[in-house]
Amino acid sequence: MEYSSDFGDKGLAKFGDSLLNFVFSLALSEYLGRPTGERVPNASLTIALELSGLKHIVPPRTDKHGKGDIAEALFAYAWLEGVITIEEAAKVIRENLSEDVTHFTRKKEAIGRALAEVFSIIKERLEL
Repeated sequence: MEYSSDFGDKGLAKFGDSLLNFVFSLALSEYLGRPTGERVPNASLTIALELSGLKHIVPPRTDKHGKGDIAEALFAYAWLEGVITIEEAAKVIRENLSEDVTHFTRKKEAIGRALAEVFSIIKERLEL
């Protein structure tokens, strides 16, 4: 099966939403030492795209929801193509989380910084 590399694909974004939330919940559960079912905010995905140098794949005037969709589609594509595994992504996120992830006002930034490391790996491997 061949997968589209169109990061504006809504189906790919929906799949990526589920996949990325699972990976993040896994990483956060391991980090906290207890199960949790947290979701990744679009604001954090926007931060991750910017910090990883992937702003160039986002069309101009795209809002944070649209940026979130693009990030989710990119993550799904990378996983489907074997560029990154669930285990590797969760490990990278976990290793880059800080105590700010539990802080009400610093949480989105902390998540974005941790996810940026995953997107940097994807960027390098896909040569984006």
